[in-house]
Amino acid sequence: MAKEKIVRCTVSKNTDGVGEKSIRYVPFEVFDLWSTLMTRKHRFDVRVDCTSLWFDIDGDPYVNYAETNYEPVVRLSLWVYSETDGMFRKVTRYFPLDSYDEIKQRFLSHYEEYFNGDKFPPRIEETRGVWLKRRET
Repeated sequence: MAKEKIVRCTVSKNTDGVGEKSIRYVPFEVFDLWSTLMTRKHRFDVRVDCTSLWFDIDGDPYVNYAETNYEPVVRLSLWVYSETDGMFRKVTRYFPLDSYDEIKQRFLSHYEEYFNGDKFPPRIEETRGVWLKRRET
C-alpha cells in the first residue's frame, strides 16, 4: 500500500480569498514551490488546511475507514513523451473524488498536444485513495 504526505489547501481565484474556492491536494515536498507559483504567477489565494497522509486503496479490498475520518482522493499519473528529451516524464496530481471527472478533463486539456502526437500517446494511471483527516489539536 502506497502512502504519501499531502497538503490539503483551499485555492481561490482572488488574492483576497473571496473568489470561488476549490480544494487541492499537493505533495508536501513540492508544496512551497507550487504555492509560490500559484500566488505570484497566477494570482491565486492559497490557504493551507492541513497536512496528512494519502493512502492508495485500489489494491487492498480490506481497507475500511470510517467516512468521517478520510476524504476520497484520486491520484492521476500521466506519462507524456518528450521529443526534446527522447523519454517519458511522469506528471502526478491528486484530485477530490466528488469532482474528479470535471477536474480530470480540465487537467488533461493542458496536455492535448501530447494526445495529438503520433509517436507515443500518453499513458494515464488512476489510483483511488484516501486522504486521512487529522484531529484538530
